[in-house]
Amino acid sequence: MQFISTGSEPGATGSLRIRGISSNASTEPLYVVDGVRVKDISGIDPNNIESMEVLKDAASAAIYGAEAGNGVVLVTTKKGKKGNGSITYDFQFTTQSLSQKPELLNAAQYKEYMLESGIVTEGTINAAWDGKTDTDWLDTIFERSIMQKHSLSFRGGNDKGNYFLSLGYSDNDGILIGDQDTYSRLTAAINAEYKINSWLTVGTTNNLSRMKRQNQTTNQANGNLLISALMYDPFVAPTYSASSLPANMQNLLAQGHSLLTDANGDYYGISAIQASCASPLILANNQLQKSDGFGISGSIYGNITPLKGLVFTSRFGYRLSSGNSRTVSYPYYGYQGSENMYLSMNSRANNTVYYQWENFANYSKTFAEAHTLTAMAGFSFQNEVTNYVYGGLSASNEDALKGTGANFQYLSYGSDSAIKSVSGEKLETAKMSWFGRLGYEYLNKYMLQATLRADAADSSYLPVTNKWGFFPSVSAGWTISEEPFFAPLKSTVNSLKFRASWGQNGSLASLGNFDYASSIVTYVSYPLSDDGSTVLGKYPNALGNDKLKWETSEQVDLGIDGRLLNDRLTFGIDWFSKKTKDLLITGVTPSLSVGGTLSPINAGNVSNKGFEFELGWKDHAGDFSYGISANLATLKNKVTYVDPSLNFIAGTTRGRTALTAFQEGYPVYYFRGYNFTGVNAETGEPIFEDINGNGQIDDADITCIGDAIPDFTYGITINMAWKGFDLVIFSNGSQGNQNYLLLDEFNTVGNKLKKVFYDDRWTETNHGGSKPSLRTSGNLASTYNNSNARVFDASYFKINQIQLGYSIPASLLRKASVNRARVYCSLDDFFIFTKYPGYSPDAAATAVAGVGIDYGAYPASKKVVLGINVEF
Repeated sequence: MQFISTGSEPGATGSLRIRGISSNASTEPLYVVDGVRVKDISGIDPNNIESMEVLKDAASAAIYGAEAGNGVVLVTTKKGKKGNGSITYDFQFTTQSLSQKPELLNAAQYKEYMLESGIVTEGTINAAWDGKTDTDWLDTIFERSIMQKHSLSFRGGNDKGNYFLSLGYSDNDGILIGDQDTYSRLTAAINAEYKINSWLTVGTTNNLSRMKRQNQTTNQANGNLLISALMYDPFVAPTYSASSLPANMQNLLAQGHSLLTDANGDYYGISAIQASCASPLILANNQLQKSDGFGISGSIYGNITPLKGLVFTSRFGYRLSSGNSRTVSYPYYGYQGSENMYLSMNSRANNTVYYQWENFANYSKTFAEAHTLTAMAGFSFQNEVTNYVYGGLSASNEDALKGTGANFQYLSYGSDSAIKSVSGEKLETAKMSWFGRLGYEYLNKYMLQATLRADAADSSYLPVTNKWGFFPSVSAGWTISEEPFFAPLKSTVNSLKFRASWGQNGSLASLGNFDYASSIVTYVSYPLSDDGSTVLGKYPNALGNDKLKWETSEQVDLGIDGRLLNDRLTFGIDWFSKKTKDLLITGVTPSLSVGGTLSPINAGNVSNKGFEFELGWKDHAGDFSYGISANLATLKNKVTYVDPSLNFIAGTTRGRTALTAFQEGYPVYYFRGYNFTGVNAETGEPIFEDINGNGQIDDADITCIGDAIPDFTYGITINMAWKGFDLVIFSNGSQGNQNYLLLDEFNTVGNKLKKVFYDDRWTETNHGGSKPSLRTSGNLASTYNNSNARVFDASYFKINQIQLGYSIPASLLRKASVNRARVYCSLDDFFIFTKYPGYSPDAAATAVAGVGIDYGAYPASKKVVLGINVEF
């Protein structure tokens, strides 16, 4: 399982990827919390989670059918416990700062680069630079910040019932300067269960959350303050007072441009020589982006036991959510071509109501003390309705709002001249499912299980003629250590089990919004008279596809589990082969052109294969106990089929250039570009591979130049304890993955990452340089920017946590009526070992097509955490 982060800003959720990339759309697993399907688990306080289970193989996940193609994550929240009630309070105080700081050129090196490249003359530099200013823009925009968390819970129960109540609050001010990257969240949980009589138990689970967020623009090519911080002119000071403005800024004011100021009235600096990038401080303050929302999810259930071994469950699950967002764009000037003359804004509100009703029965019976039969059968219905409304106020030669203050930043205060836009829609989807499972076990040695689920989607997903999908699975296990012939080894090998499974799962990721239907586009004007007047016309926009069906993942898994040396040594080995077929592909060229687009078709296959290894050891010596566990997973990913009418499917693009592509014979969304082979020692110009041998470098020479899929990932956890002290060290790593670094550009006026273009460059005195001469320009410079020279090894080893704790002795706590108290200090994400020159080696522009594309995502922070846990 790999975590994909498209940004580490406060409130970011990220994405999980289980056993590779199985789709050309979303690869997010299905999340199920206490039996209820949820979009993500960001609204749950981690302190309320009792356990998490990941269903990786198709057999274990097959009971979720059409939603389990990318794996399933099961989350169980805490319940009450029998015994005296308890009150628990957890507190964390965290300081955080930038984890990895890229190395940039200082002012002197920047001047040398500009002069050597011939981009800027020395006279221009002398006019723009006072010879002293040397701004480190990374130090300017990043700061040390604070995060705090509080959690209070109540827990108890008896023979008849139990309860768990909690309330949590977290507040995080991110590491960017100011308060425009903040996130606060209030959470609550109410879980209860009661045994009414011997055959009926009822219960409920409820998770509530309320969030507020303010964020900055990151992880994109334009308007990204993190890219600006790397590229902006170090000759410019962060701010200037009105009395010390440089000549270029005085001229801009005289021309009537709106220059942004800070709270003290000082102007943010503007470069006199950089004409394609705004100051990161201007980008940090030229917009206000706020959002808030709430979510409630949970269930009400009843368990009926009419006969011994038979349990009937009826469970109603629900999820309610609402979100609001608002963006206000202030007047500003960044550079010529990047300017907003007037105030404008837009706002969006949406709400979602989801419910599911499941009824299923479980039966278990043991015969003759040797044969155990288990069976389960059930029915499920799901419905989701989403409503949204959008409104915008665009400026028309004056501010689009009647005032500039915070109280005017709402749609109701639009100016009379503002251009108003509005849209909204209601979306409804539904699914129905039948499912069953049958299991057999003999003498705890032989296990066999079969599952079948049938899913039907409504017409918003699939045509009514093809709405059903069937997802079977079968698995078997043999505990060889229970065989009589294994007895001589039992004292050393305590348990040894072989496993095998096969199954099919589906995916809804690419379905929805009636994509399969033939559609008509309206609002098209046709000139049908000589006077230039037009009439409203319509035309077919898509041909339709009544054969569209689910994406299906078919997976084989073989495994071995063992426990040795009195269970001190444990291991597990898995081999899997996961083949996803019938991927939904868009952009296929129709043989007969009716309208501009062919509806999606099932025309793509992907293969993921790999090994997974787990190894653990635990022991003790007197009061000292310790344990170490490690895991390693390999992965080989390949697109095995794409419709012949497509050369490839473009993923992340820059202008008209596809940076990643989905293409037969290559890893999913590999990097596309030219193959840089070295530097001409005589001229200093870059050399590229002429793949087709035509004597020139053109589009035909674009090839695979890398990918973001690691050869293997691994993790190591160490636990130690001694007389009340405990130490946990958790780390993980990735090997063989690469990043396409797009934070700066070769041969442009912007500042540079020192290791990327400056160090070991070709010069008149260094003909053996590995980087081209800075005099390289035109097509050669452009080709270099789109080559594997921009692809870097992003392998890393990260120590995620080093936590030292101390549990205060119970003898000292009894007098204060405290059951347990623990204090701890932790270094989180503090150490990372990598050669990658950017902000973070696990960069991703998007969670699928943009993995490994480094467009300046919000970087990770290193944290010092102080905490206390008290139970009364």
